[in-house]
Amino acid sequence: MLRVFSFLLPSSHVPQHLRQLIYITNILALILSGLTFILCYLLFNIFGWLATFKYILLVADIFVVVIFINRINWNLGRILFCLTPVWMTIFVSLYGKAIHSDQSYITYFDARMLLLATTILPAIVFKLYERLEIAVCLLSTFVFLILFDPIHNALGLGYYQRGFDVTSYYYINYIAIISYFVLLFGVIVLKSITEKAERSASLLIEEKDEINIKLSNQNVQLLRLNEDSEVKNTELYKQQEELSKSREKLQAANMLILDQQQMLRDYNSHLEAVVEEKNQSLTHANDELIKHNNELRQFSYSISHNLRGPVARLLGLTYLVKNAKNEEDRNQMLHFIEKSTIDLDEVLKDLSHIIDIRNELYHVREKINLEEEWNKVRNILTENIKREFELHTDFTKAPYVFAIRAMLHSILFNLLSNAIKYRSPDRSLIITISSQLNIKNDIILEIRDNGLGIDLYSHQHNIFKLYKRFHTHVGGKGIGLFLVKTQVEALNGTIEIESQLNVGTCFRIALPTPHAVDKQIFFESDVAQLYYDANLNITMLIWKSDVTSLGYRNAFESLLQTLKTYNTPGWIADLRQQGKVNEDDQIWFFTYVLPEAVRHGLKRIAAVGFKDAIRESYYKRMIMKADELGVNLQVFSEQNEALQWMQSFLHESYSS
Repeated sequence: MLRVFSFLLPSSHVPQHLRQLIYITNILALILSGLTFILCYLLFNIFGWLATFKYILLVADIFVVVIFINRINWNLGRILFCLTPVWMTIFVSLYGKAIHSDQSYITYFDARMLLLATTILPAIVFKLYERLEIAVCLLSTFVFLILFDPIHNALGLGYYQRGFDVTSYYYINYIAIISYFVLLFGVIVLKSITEKAERSASLLIEEKDEINIKLSNQNVQLLRLNEDSEVKNTELYKQQEELSKSREKLQAANMLILDQQQMLRDYNSHLEAVVEEKNQSLTHANDELIKHNNELRQFSYSISHNLRGPVARLLGLTYLVKNAKNEEDRNQMLHFIEKSTIDLDEVLKDLSHIIDIRNELYHVREKINLEEEWNKVRNILTENIKREFELHTDFTKAPYVFAIRAMLHSILFNLLSNAIKYRSPDRSLIITISSQLNIKNDIILEIRDNGLGIDLYSHQHNIFKLYKRFHTHVGGKGIGLFLVKTQVEALNGTIEIESQLNVGTCFRIALPTPHAVDKQIFFESDVAQLYYDANLNITMLIWKSDVTSLGYRNAFESLLQTLKTYNTPGWIADLRQQGKVNEDDQIWFFTYVLPEAVRHGLKRIAAVGFKDAIRESYYKRMIMKADELGVNLQVFSEQNEALQWMQSFLHESYSS
């Protein structure tokens, strides 16, 4: 098989880092050439001979020519590979309309779909540093998407006059542009992650090679030292009688040599440990690269699989609009077109949500009360929970968990809604959720129901895959369990499932307790450090040196963002190293920062070093403003005292 396709391999002149991309380009060019011929065959069978066939066949020929151009000028070949479908699509559309003025509406959508498909080609055949080539290709696609109608209208070949109304006509244009940007950013993000992993793996390999060279040099030195020792020992034996009086010195010299040898052995052991550590890092990097490659393939599959349905419906409905015999039928078809575009928008939103999670947009852990979060989920699903349902909870063994609140809420919501949706019609629904700690101090959440269950023998490998469904009698998109698993893994946890048809299902989630939850840094600069303490649900702001106006405002903008996001009721400020704050910044703090903080839940402030003489006027204003806003302000001389005061509020809230 390799010999048959050997002509697709790049020439020896191609740089090593581009050879794989050129090979991929050649393979895709051959495939697209074949698909173009197949397209012509299908069009011929359906519509007979068309004047545009010769140009469609020209596209197939150009793809074949790309393979040979890549052997001479691989940059030109790849640009031609990306631009040919873009330019020829516009040309064939214009030419077809000019020759056949009664051309079908379908071509109007076909051209847009082909232009959208070309968005992913530059990411496949170029590296991200080849910005000019990528920009030329992507800009061509974008320009023709934007100017598709103006070009046709300018030549008197537009579609607008063929029955579309203004709303639906331009709405489809907007959908095409939005889809272009979704594809563009999705592909670029995944391409960036993949190339970053490749670079990391390459650097680790180079570091490993350098360490191996150093280790080899050390071994050579050790061998030479051993050889020198043997020579010296031989000479010592020959001069034994002459050196008998110096035996003690000889023993001391031997001991020194032994010590040096031990030091060398210890150093070699250290080098071996370093090599082992680098090997493990390289293995981890390779695993990450494999993981990202798999995610890229799954994302590509999701796009092709889930965009196909709405797009196919849109194509069919436009054909029906064309053949509608009266205004009522036409309006009904337009209603269906609107529904199909809404379905397409939902798919794009789902894919965007998956990208957000994979890009690790969330990282701060909060201390979350499981009972409270479960009740929030129940309140959202109140309309779906019938009186006869039994929902049992037991969070007494592990009432709290450190996690990302939005992700935990989504996990509980999806599992509860699935249990309700896939309940058995033969018995009343019973749902039980409990928590406990295992020997690793992980939080174990167990959600059990007596619903329809899943045939694990048949679906074991598809349970948590994207867009997989196991019961078709109720509506759903097949994304819930995929999101649950993705979010559990984002929290460094694991999920297991036990299920039996017509008996029920049990999900078991293990969430580890993260380290250093009491110091999760949000902001770090030369003058200040800001971090969040999840144990006490407070924010700590530590000033490290004399503050500038810019540093002061940047720190408090970050503090406000923290308070808005997590609604922390407590704030500790260590002002001992802050220096003097100018008058304008003080006014800005009292008129903007402090009222905003209170509006977002701030109730108490502990200040360390506030009574220093340099902050006298600042301190007096703070007392007045705190009283005005109803904030409990206390001043301390040490951080530990402030922490104990904040902890007393925590104990009071737990007791109440």
